[in-house]
Amino acid sequence: MSRAVEQTFVVGIDSATARAGDRDTIGGWPVLDAGQPVPECDCGATMALYFQLEVPAEVPHFGGDQLLVFQCPVDSDASLDPEPQLPERYWDTPTGNQPRFWRILLQRAGTVAATRDPHFAPRRLSLRPAIDREPDPRYSGPLQGFKVGGTPYWVQDAPEVRCACGSDMTFLCQVTEDFPFRKYLDPDRDGTVDCDGVEDGLLLGNQVYILACPAHCDPAAVVPICQN
Repeated sequence: MSRAVEQTFVVGIDSATARAGDRDTIGGWPVLDAGQPVPECDCGATMALYFQLEVPAEVPHFGGDQLLVFQCPVDSDASLDPEPQLPERYWDTPTGNQPRFWRILLQRAGTVAATRDPHFAPRRLSLRPAIDREPDPRYSGPLQGFKVGGTPYWVQDAPEVRCACGSDMTFLCQVTEDFPFRKYLDPDRDGTVDCDGVEDGLLLGNQVYILACPAHCDPAAVVPICQN
């Protein structure tokens, strides 16, 4: 049976500086639901906004959501593989008793924060539609790059993970291994802002796959998978 054409959106770095109100950015002004604060790491550091993007309407389950990926700027580590059945409030109790050094959110009624992230020089992201799969048997997809929607390009075996609410976690976004977030650190940031962990990359520079709950049982019902 031939495969149907399947679309994804390739994420690229725009040459333009992001402004308040931009929704697709590295750093910038987070678009958060009312009452949702910028997360803090268990170490006490305010997390850095590595990137955020508005999920295109064509992406099943998540179209129109605002995806925000935060991580502690002081220390980077790999996220341990989640359990096949995630426990209650798994976003607050990471696997293996890891500290809460990352937080990934899907927001549906966000407003632009008054202040921008102090860690990165805000940079716009671009989302370009592309074909992840097509019926031609010579087509090798899925695509390997930084993308949202479509099918993940698994470096290792694909995990099966179920949300605490009972829904199967669904692929949403893929970030390329060793994506150079360090290039976008703010050269004019306050010297008191520690960014040592950014040098090690998002989740220690692994290929990162973001799975989310299609039932939207909580804005934080999202988990990263690290592979290399």
